[in-house]
Amino acid sequence: MGKYTFYGIFVLLLFWGCQSANQKKKRVIAFSQCIGNDAWRQTMLEEMKRELSFNPDIEFLYRDAQGNNDVQIDQIRELTKAGIDLLIVSPNEAEPLTPIVDSVFQGKIPVIVTDRKTSSGQYNAYVGADNLAIGKLAGQYSQTILQGKGKIGLVTGLSGTSASIEREKGFMQSISAVSGMQVSAVIHGGWQKNTAYTEMRKHIAQMAQSDIIFTFNDQMAMGVKKALDEVELQKEIKIIGVDALPGPGNGLEQIMQGHMYASMLYPTGGTEAIRTALAIINNQQYRRENILATAVIDRTNAELLALQSQKIQQQQVDIDKRQEFITEQNRIYQNQKSVLNVLVVSLVLAVVFGGISIIVIKSNWEKNKHLEIQNGEILSQQKQIVEMNSQIQQAAEIKNNFFTNISHEFKTPLTLILAPIEDLEIRKDLSEDVREQLSRVKRSAKKLQRLVSDLIDIHRINKAKIKLQVSAVPIDPFIQQVINSFKPLLKKSRISISYINKSMLKEVWIDEYLMEQVLSNLLSNAIKHTASSGRIEISLEENSFKDYFYLRVLDNGLGIAPIDIEHIFDPFYQGTGSRSGSGIGLAYVKQIVELHHGQITASSKLGHGSIFTLRMPIGNTHYEQEEIITAVSGVKTIFKQQDFLDTEVKSSDKNLSFHSNKSKSIMIVEDDDEIRDYLRSILKNDYNLFLARDSHQASTLMKEHFPDLVLTDIMLPDGSGLDILKDIKTFYQTAHIPVILLSALANEETILEGSLLKADDYITKPFNAALLRARIANMLQSRHQLKEKYSSNVEQFDSPQSDTINESDRRFLNSFSAIVESKLSDQRLSVDDIAGELNLSRVQLYRKVKQLLDCSISEYIVERRLKKAKSLMADGLNINEIYSNVGFSSASYFASAFKKKYGLSPSTFKKELDRK
Repeated sequence: MGKYTFYGIFVLLLFWGCQSANQKKKRVIAFSQCIGNDAWRQTMLEEMKRELSFNPDIEFLYRDAQGNNDVQIDQIRELTKAGIDLLIVSPNEAEPLTPIVDSVFQGKIPVIVTDRKTSSGQYNAYVGADNLAIGKLAGQYSQTILQGKGKIGLVTGLSGTSASIEREKGFMQSISAVSGMQVSAVIHGGWQKNTAYTEMRKHIAQMAQSDIIFTFNDQMAMGVKKALDEVELQKEIKIIGVDALPGPGNGLEQIMQGHMYASMLYPTGGTEAIRTALAIINNQQYRRENILATAVIDRTNAELLALQSQKIQQQQVDIDKRQEFITEQNRIYQNQKSVLNVLVVSLVLAVVFGGISIIVIKSNWEKNKHLEIQNGEILSQQKQIVEMNSQIQQAAEIKNNFFTNISHEFKTPLTLILAPIEDLEIRKDLSEDVREQLSRVKRSAKKLQRLVSDLIDIHRINKAKIKLQVSAVPIDPFIQQVINSFKPLLKKSRISISYINKSMLKEVWIDEYLMEQVLSNLLSNAIKHTASSGRIEISLEENSFKDYFYLRVLDNGLGIAPIDIEHIFDPFYQGTGSRSGSGIGLAYVKQIVELHHGQITASSKLGHGSIFTLRMPIGNTHYEQEEIITAVSGVKTIFKQQDFLDTEVKSSDKNLSFHSNKSKSIMIVEDDDEIRDYLRSILKNDYNLFLARDSHQASTLMKEHFPDLVLTDIMLPDGSGLDILKDIKTFYQTAHIPVILLSALANEETILEGSLLKADDYITKPFNAALLRARIANMLQSRHQLKEKYSSNVEQFDSPQSDTINESDRRFLNSFSAIVESKLSDQRLSVDDIAGELNLSRVQLYRKVKQLLDCSISEYIVERRLKKAKSLMADGLNINEIYSNVGFSSASYFASAFKKKYGLSPSTFKKELDRK
């Protein structure tokens, strides 16, 4: 039996060896493109593919560096490691790409350079057009059209690029010899249609004097044409471009439609590059320098060239179909050949193994009985495994439920830990060591609280308990609001941040709350790992099919080690050398993005920074119907600006809404016109309103009107709402006015800063209109009650002049009482302090107060402090807390003064109040 088995295996190995020998290894040509998103370079790629369709034995690898030198260098290294037979490269820049191209050439891999050359000249062949010749041809053509006399406007490409410089040089050489030809104006279009359009609009007066405008590519020509059409000039200006590419929206179509007068043919060289490559790898003769010819394309030959291009494309389609047919037939042939070979081998093996099977049958019959017994045992074990798996799942469910419940239970003791700590922190009798220990405990408790919240959120996502609530969110305001929430931290860390929307997207379908956590987490990580004076960039762009958008967060910080990058989104993973963080944040981010049917990836280089990229689908068709929400009536978000106004506020008359029958007035300080008008619309029926766009207008309105309440944004164009708050609260005539801060900044540092500056309330955007109105009404009502209860009423003193007091003296008394009221808790309050606030001398103040109130300043201050202490007792405050709050230096002094005034000690008076 062993002998026959050996023969059978030998026959099979012989057969497989013959099959492998018949297979011919494909040769590989690689193409490294500097950037592939414009029509000219896409045409080059199509020409290469068209030429390669005649050579099915060639494998073609393509890489796009997207205009980045480092990316292109890395791609070339990756291609050379893949074992390519030839490299075609279009360098992004000559100097940076020269070393890597030289190393490939020196490594015995043939190199063809196209479009742009390297600095050293170490390559096998060059394929490209002569930009100097194109410029000269354009100049000669312009002379012919204008018959040697006229003005020409130039629209150049990106400053410093070789193509732009050489085309301009060739053009100027061509027309310099003709005295009647002159250049009327030169603008830089940056190779882009929109840039050319913008620059043309800026310089339309100079360019309109031209008889011909020569643009250095067809895309800029279309931008120039659009600008000329908008101004509707009387004379016709002929526009000449460069490229003359076929296809919709390109140069040939523009010429045939009359939008362009002519274009200089700028061949891509894709076909010539492939032909040269095939000649090199087939050891055939080839030219080292392949300079491509150019020609003038105008109405006389554009249609013919377009027809030729269409015919070529149609022929290419036919070729592709025939190639597919040939490939399919070859596949069928190979399959049939393989089947035939298998049949032959099978016949041989059947004869060999036929004898073996007779011997084996008897042995198998005996073994089958043994296998039946083993099968029964296996089935029994399988049943046990199923039961154990069910038990494991139940145990896991119990564990998860316990995990969630215990995580929730953590929050209660954490709250009971944090609350007393915060109360202790405000005490003034604590030593610095105790304060430091309290601060350390508070930080640890806060960190534990965040970890518990993150753990619960991750568990909820894992259990599919978080349901998306997606809506159409304006993307630019959304990202700007998240950035604004980090501006204090960025300012503190001296890190610059920028955001650019490279797409046409205005809104995206996302769960606004969850995606805010995603972006906040990524920004927080970027700030944490970026050194002082670093930078963070956020960009938004679409893919070429317009079905996905990419949101990237880039920093130039420390970067991520290669060993960590593949585990960066794993739960609880901490990178090499990391001592901060829990490893939860990025795992949470990944799960939220995946809930949105998107993906998140990370790339990094140590010492150079990191890039996190979100790939998210556009539209809402990928969401379930129950995940999509619509705006609830009466609830508005600042991101949907059309909900605020039916028409744009353009008139300054809307800056003031005044009705004399309203007793209360509010000053609103907001730089956004639409939000300011929205606030006006929800408050105008209840209050007199004074609207300001910036700090300067706010200061003017404050001096003129002295409103009852101020509602101000923090981020203003000429300053900060915190500065307005500080000015109001430090000026004795306005210190009593309540101030509400309204801002998108929701971080603790900004809220704390506002509180330290004595802000009366802090409301974050987006806000609920009903809640805002309720807070304003409650605050004004509360201030009215406080004024009734605590205000300094000068009529309590029996002044003989009180009935005949004039307006000037009344203003003085109001100012005097306001200063005393605002500083009652200051034990060091002196006559000099009050005199300084009123810009009076000490003697003048004494005389004025004695004349109007018939009492000394000290008597008045004590009177006010005792009255306020009495009111605080009625509110239930402890006596030990009251005496310092009203400015008495000791409890004994307070008790003595109180008993002298009211005939009872403070404790006795408090007991009588309690009995009532």
